[in-house]
Amino acid sequence: MRILNVIDHILDKDSGNVVLSQKEIAKDNLEITKYVEKVIDKFEKSEYVELELSRIPMLEQFWNNRDDFQKLTEKFALDYFDSIKVNEKIPGGDLLFFNVELDDLSQVIGIAKLDYTQRYIHNVEYDEDVLVNNIVQNNSILPSPSQGVKNMILIDADKVQLREQSYTGASGKWLMSKDFLKVAAVPVKVSNNVKQIKKSIQKISEKYDDDDDFAVTSKTQQAIHDSLETDGVIDNDYIADMVFDKKEEAKAEFKDELAKKAIEPVVSVPNANYFEKKYERQKIKLDNGIEINVPISLLKNRDAIEFETNPDGSTSVVIKNIGSLKSNF
Repeated sequence: MRILNVIDHILDKDSGNVVLSQKEIAKDNLEITKYVEKVIDKFEKSEYVELELSRIPMLEQFWNNRDDFQKLTEKFALDYFDSIKVNEKIPGGDLLFFNVELDDLSQVIGIAKLDYTQRYIHNVEYDEDVLVNNIVQNNSILPSPSQGVKNMILIDADKVQLREQSYTGASGKWLMSKDFLKVAAVPVKVSNNVKQIKKSIQKISEKYDDDDDFAVTSKTQQAIHDSLETDGVIDNDYIADMVFDKKEEAKAEFKDELAKKAIEPVVSVPNANYFEKKYERQKIKLDNGIEINVPISLLKNRDAIEFETNPDGSTSVVIKNIGSLKSNF
């Protein structure tokens, strides 16, 4: 990755001021290069929504006029601050802007809101010429890039990738896409669609399926993972076939249920790798407090794990062919 431009502006909500940097950070600053790389990497491994650049005039202008990077970032920071200052739930922070060339020579612009966190630090003070090492609270610590950024935008020539958090306070609800970028309709997050798909399957399976809740959940998880792995999308027809098999009435009712919830037959997933990894394991919670994290590929392998129904209706979990046990502390 090569830094073309990078600049940081401070949004100081305590004082009610924006501190604009009058100069970009040096391109050869290795620490800022590492920071930006990690911020991008963490973003790409998280959930975000994707929109066409043409749908967001403010960001389209940013992209088309990026040769005037300094002025664009200043205006953006001032406008952004005006938008958030009335909501007491939105913390102060820095707005980090970067224009970079990636390893494949493509160019992206990023805007990351770095929320302040409180941390205790040591501070060297003098009391009548006597040195005193004190401990003080610093309220303006920037997040580690490994933490991820709650509000961030990545822009390229065609699209915008957006990750955002909503804030609700006495002044109402604030969402970057709606209240600042003025996007009319943002795509529903994939994770929200998945929740609705699982709820619909659970509801219909209680009516048509003889399997227990765990079996239905496992089949659903397996189907979602397989669809992502094969096609990079969530294909609800495929999921219906996998979960309900030959129960055509159940399949039809499942599809009707999704239509009522405005969920498309095929859900696009902009970051399929993230979700494929997320759904490749099934967490099993037993009522005795034991939790088991099982790879989806092993759930149907009775040589690895087996679920036995006891005469009293309880279920026993049998884990087989364990080569060795490892414990993490």
